[in-house]
Amino acid sequence: MSIVFIGGGNMASALIGGLLAHGQSATDISVVEINPDAAQRLRDAWGVATHPEAGPAVRGAGTLVLAVKPQHMSAMTQALPPLSPDVRVISIAAGVPTALLSRWLKGHANIVRVMPNTPALIQQGAAGLYAMPQVSQEDRLHAQSLMRAVGSAVWVTREVDLDAVTAVSGSGPAYVFLVMEAMLKAARVLGLDQAAASTLVLDTVQGAAMLAKAGPDAPAELRRKVTSPGGTTEAALAVLNAAGLEQIFSQAMQAAAARSAELGDGLVREAGENK
Repeated sequence: MSIVFIGGGNMASALIGGLLAHGQSATDISVVEINPDAAQRLRDAWGVATHPEAGPAVRGAGTLVLAVKPQHMSAMTQALPPLSPDVRVISIAAGVPTALLSRWLKGHANIVRVMPNTPALIQQGAAGLYAMPQVSQEDRLHAQSLMRAVGSAVWVTREVDLDAVTAVSGSGPAYVFLVMEAMLKAARVLGLDQAAASTLVLDTVQGAAMLAKAGPDAPAELRRKVTSPGGTTEAALAVLNAAGLEQIFSQAMQAAAARSAELGDGLVREAGENK
């Protein structure tokens, strides 16, 4: 059965590329995209069909991937024709609760909500998934397979936990980029040229992540192994610990989770006011 993307932005394009790389046929994928230039880019890049309107495109679809911005979700979903109960709906729009999506989709309950992140653009993403109780195991596996085409996927049993996922992996790349920025600036202060600093920082971050994934040691143990008593790493970590780095990260991620919850609550309130 066909997969129809509603919205053809960067994340939709990444998912399409991942699906094609994993053997999905381009003839089974279509995209609803009102911007003609964006639609042309999708056709050129992936060879998929595009449509300016959702109505004709969704007829006969097995899976709908909702990939529009949260502020456009209400109008888009409510304009769709009634969906058959077996149509899988996968939403990658941040902060839009499944109960609200179900209401906008005229009671449709076969909905999986996903929180992806930007490394999915290079098939190295990490996504959190939540399924409404009515979603079958088969349809859960289908959603999981779709997201694993662009990285890893983990399930949460409570929808509220997607706020934590947002704080960890959704916003997480920005934390890593900030650390990289700081290291690059410090490397330049220490006298390295831009090219050398960039290579050393980028490869160090990538290598550390790969080493942590290779196992079996946890990050804390890997840190201890590289920290010799009285050595250079110990001197650096003493400065970071004195600044309260661990507490700063905890506070930052709690702030991200709280803001994610606020945004979702705001959408629910707005929807209630616009009944």
